[in-house]
Amino acid sequence: MTDLVVAGMAYFEVFVPQHERPRPGEELFVEGITLGLGGALNTASVAAALGLRVTLCVPMGGGIVDQAVAALARRLGITLAPMAAPDNPAVSLVFSDAHDRAFVSSARLDALAQAPSLPDAAWVHVPGLEEADRLASQLAGARQRGARISVSASWSPRHLEGLACREGQDWDLLVLNEKEAGAACGDAASAPRRLAHAARSVLVTLGPHGVFGSLDGTPVRAPAVPVQMVDATGAGDAFCAGLIAGLVRGRAPADATRLGTRAAARILQQTGGIITDTSAMAGVSEGGE
Repeated sequence: MTDLVVAGMAYFEVFVPQHERPRPGEELFVEGITLGLGGALNTASVAAALGLRVTLCVPMGGGIVDQAVAALARRLGITLAPMAAPDNPAVSLVFSDAHDRAFVSSARLDALAQAPSLPDAAWVHVPGLEEADRLASQLAGARQRGARISVSASWSPRHLEGLACREGQDWDLLVLNEKEAGAACGDAASAPRRLAHAARSVLVTLGPHGVFGSLDGTPVRAPAVPVQMVDATGAGDAFCAGLIAGLVRGRAPADATRLGTRAAARILQQTGGIITDTSAMAGVSEGGE
């Protein structure tokens, strides 16, 4: 059994430079345009760098993006369990500065509904409410076989509004950032209490103000690790990877939460949310910043 299955979309990301758009017929050259991979690969790559056995279940065709996803998975020792999809099924334009980021994205989310059963794992993580909705039957099957289910919210207003009515606690962990928690509950402070019927554990990340909530029945609160932020893309995904790594290894809720904040801090110091070199997470599990 693998430690962690990450199921969702793997995005090709183009980080749009902060320049005015050229007029029609003209071409603007800039110092560089950063390219990356993201989505489900963010959590998967950080978890693998932290030493977990990771399986990545994402829609894939045979395009250049799909080949890049496969190459990175091989480099990091991540097992691929692809879902059939058209070539290059997910692409994002990322507009990022030193404070926050926004996305313009295209994704063939319909491919998720056709996914086979997920591999057996201690944890299954889905990086988005839309993906979790489309993978509902697969997640239910994984949970029946003993997996714990983790979902991070992402920005989907329709699904965020529906969280307040969600029942059943069929997720073991729900992670939202402050804006997502506000959209779901009206204010972030009440989210762990108001969403307790949706997931057994609910955590809210507050950027530079850390994280708070309830984890396995224990109230937790942890400060953020102070760093000079380069880009916020993937920091929430890294937090989830670190948190799950701590829980897989039997750490107490507060200690696992702090491991999540340390993993997020590492990602904040780079552009994009993936890890391409496992040494980037060296020392994080032991408490290094």
